[in-house]
Amino acid sequence: MIMSLIAMSGGIVLYLLLRNQLKRGRFKYPPLIGRFNGKRQFERSLVVMMRLARRLERRISTKRLQMQLFLMVLAAVLAGLIPMLHSSLTWGDRPKIPGSAVFVTLWLLAIACALGAAWQAKYHRLAALTMVSVCGLMTCITFVWFSAPDLALTQLVVEVVTTVLILLGLRWLPRRIEEVAPLPSTLRKARIRRLRDLLLSTAVGGGMALLSYAMLTRQTPNDISSFYLSRALPEGGGSNVVNVMLVDFRGFDTLGEITVLAAVALTVFALLRRFRPPKESLQLPAQQRLLAPDVVTDLVNPRQASDTALGFMMVPAVLVRLLLPIAFVVSIYLFMRGHNQPGGGFVAGLVMSVAFILQYMVAGTQWVEAQMSLRPLRWMGTGLLFATATGLGAMLVGYPFLTTHTWHFTLPLLGDIHIASALFFDVGVYGVVVGSTLLILTALAHQSVRGHKTASLPKSVASKGAV
Repeated sequence: MIMSLIAMSGGIVLYLLLRNQLKRGRFKYPPLIGRFNGKRQFERSLVVMMRLARRLERRISTKRLQMQLFLMVLAAVLAGLIPMLHSSLTWGDRPKIPGSAVFVTLWLLAIACALGAAWQAKYHRLAALTMVSVCGLMTCITFVWFSAPDLALTQLVVEVVTTVLILLGLRWLPRRIEEVAPLPSTLRKARIRRLRDLLLSTAVGGGMALLSYAMLTRQTPNDISSFYLSRALPEGGGSNVVNVMLVDFRGFDTLGEITVLAAVALTVFALLRRFRPPKESLQLPAQQRLLAPDVVTDLVNPRQASDTALGFMMVPAVLVRLLLPIAFVVSIYLFMRGHNQPGGGFVAGLVMSVAFILQYMVAGTQWVEAQMSLRPLRWMGTGLLFATATGLGAMLVGYPFLTTHTWHFTLPLLGDIHIASALFFDVGVYGVVVGSTLLILTALAHQSVRGHKTASLPKSVASKGAV
């Protein structure tokens, strides 16, 4: 208050002293800073910074996805090498497990498939995808080998879903033009780029192998594992330690993961919503295009058929329709047993998603959506609501967010029943997994019913055509 009074008094005194000079127009500008235009300087600084930013962006950035990924991986490798500057990588003295010829053979097969997939990925996409799926299968067998049935079951279903979705995505990529031969300069640049990528991938793979070997040869404390093993049943209400960790001890982490999964599904849908496949991608198979109009055949076009259970598609169409209720029963079985035995909401949701994917693949988009109202957004929204409400329920009774609770009661004929609050959290995981997979599937499947891209004509040509 005193400072304000002093400032106001000083201003009044200064005005009274300079009143006559101001009336005569002696001071056109404020003293010292009168000719300084703050607005103009601010705008100039903005222009300079924008020019520098554009120049820097042209220097260090690129619109090519391959180069962006290369720089990201290279930055990760360099960041991982920083700790090595202060200490060397050493091995531990943990006793080694005797090797197995069968296990080594499996991983040699996986390594060969990984290298083959990288070799064939550019022009032989189906062969590359098949070899990548073999790598996933070897990973699944590895989990079984080391007594991790939960991870093996989840990995198996994840491989099925991702392989099918990638296959549907590859369907709309442009075909290779055999008639166009690349220029020698282009070939030389491509070879340099591939050599660069090979060196980086070798560094990443070798570095991860060395770090894994260093960690596996060291003694690990038993405090963490014994903590979960001893408290999973009394505090989490389940004997399956893996599932109890996911939906109870690490429930907040799992909530973030399913939120990210929903965001990814929405992003894929938004990116593909305006995508239009090229004209050559919508052509019928050669067997159908070469048929004469008057030939009677059982080859049908799934995009136009009112019922795909006809002709050569009769057997698979009928089988996948019968498979849908069976898959639903299996998914519920895996869901209900997940808290005590291998299973859970994630793998159960993936099993249900596989059943829907098969319907789309065999019966076609139009038939499936005419017969079933899937509504993936409702699946996702309901799942997130269940998971979040489970956590908020603990706060209503004075416990931290996502604190678990178990109810025990007796029912006629069924006997003693115990229900953990993590069951409702797992319902949310189930809903988000099914909804996210269906939304991505819908974004891919709708490409088959959209019109192809047409080449845009120049304005002069379009105006001449109109005249």
